[in-house]
Amino acid sequence: MTKKTKMKLLKQRSYSRQKPGKNNEVFTLPDRLQTDLSWCENLIKEHSSSFYNSFRLLPKPQAAAIFAIYAFCRIADDAVDVHNNPLILDIMEEKLEQFRTGYTPEEPLWRLLRWSFDTFTIDIKPFFEMIEGQRRDVNFTQPVTLEALDEYCYYVAGTVGLMILPVLSRYVTPELQQTSVNLGKAMQLTNILRDIASDFKAGRIYLPVKELNESGICNEDLGKTEPSYALKRLWLKLAQKSIIQYKGAEKNIRLFDPPSRLPVLLALLYYRQITLLGMKNSGNIISKRIIVPKWLKYVLVLKAHLKLLFV
Repeated sequence: MTKKTKMKLLKQRSYSRQKPGKNNEVFTLPDRLQTDLSWCENLIKEHSSSFYNSFRLLPKPQAAAIFAIYAFCRIADDAVDVHNNPLILDIMEEKLEQFRTGYTPEEPLWRLLRWSFDTFTIDIKPFFEMIEGQRRDVNFTQPVTLEALDEYCYYVAGTVGLMILPVLSRYVTPELQQTSVNLGKAMQLTNILRDIASDFKAGRIYLPVKELNESGICNEDLGKTEPSYALKRLWLKLAQKSIIQYKGAEKNIRLFDPPSRLPVLLALLYYRQITLLGMKNSGNIISKRIIVPKWLKYVLVLKAHLKLLFV
């Protein structure tokens, strides 16, 4: 390939990318939003220390936008899982619709979210889809097929990847969009596999009906202390699916902006480690919630830094 041809291809590729904000300026967070940032930051610290410790490494403006988006997702998720109040979702959707028209509710989340939308090229569609995903837990129906489970994972987690992507990358390509969606879905699948017992007690079974039937597993098996051989095999099958998605996302880590690579990679490695620990100790997938020990988290941080030396 000649130098002239390479330059032409690079130029064509650049036209398909999004630019942040209106001008490529260096972003700064206004002082008036510091209190709102603290509110959102405390929410993420309280509910997800691993996510917080990963994304707080971003430059402050990008971290602020990520925290605002996380706060939105956390409130929507808690509406179902904590408060069991779908009315909260209705109110959020109504405010989001107003937000889309230009009105900003006088609340920390929405003020910081407005600044985030004004600063980065964030698409509002995944926010509506994420609320729809939470509603699927209100009127819960067990997935029938793997495809249905994959669709659910998109609505509740793949959408989050699309929400935060414009904050993590100045240039958004179809490949990077798919990478972000797949990483979100992999993380959700990890959550589902880790929480089989607690979800069963809450009356929710996310393992597809077809897969359970073909494996000879009845719903009651999910409530037993020890997993059956068939359940362990199905668990490992689904775990391997998430591992493949993690591998693909790790391969494409170079597509993210340099400051975003470490936070994204840390989150990826942490969630993948949860899956790997379950695969190693499949006999405990029901009786014990999988937790990554603190010493291993330090190992993952070192691993992430070493990997990025060669990206």
